[in-house]
Amino acid sequence: MFKKLFLIILLLITCACSNKLSQSDDKERFSLDKIYYNKSEFTKVDNLDNLSNQSYLLYTYNNFCILPVPCEDVFKEFMEKYNISIVSLPFGNFKNTVFYEKVRYAPSLIIIKNGEIISYLDANSNDDLPKYQDVHELELWLDNYINFSYK
Repeated sequence: MFKKLFLIILLLITCACSNKLSQSDDKERFSLDKIYYNKSEFTKVDNLDNLSNQSYLLYTYNNFCILPVPCEDVFKEFMEKYNISIVSLPFGNFKNTVFYEKVRYAPSLIIIKNGEIISYLDANSNDDLPKYQDVHELELWLDNYINFSYK
């Protein structure tokens, strides 16, 4: 009886711990530029001219949102949890960047490393919808690319 109870408790603890996001594995992630850590805010810009070789997260947005949960709220929750800032740029201004050749729809969260797009959320893709609506799904996606603390 004691062994069964112990086994059940151990199984519950294992399941609970495996659900927590941890970055202690050996994935090849990179750090954003240091200025994007230790603050949790949108850094609003009108253009990307001064960010040409930086590593950062870029949020490009429209003035309206048709999603049940505004993706901006999900991104804010992520920023507050990990104390990371995200650069934000209106989509009208984004169309004047070289990134518009690759990212054609907004809203989008774009991972930039040394001035190059590594990955992005595609507003026209059903596969990316959960990442816009659930902070845990967003974390799982970002965990593949960036360090959540400066290293």
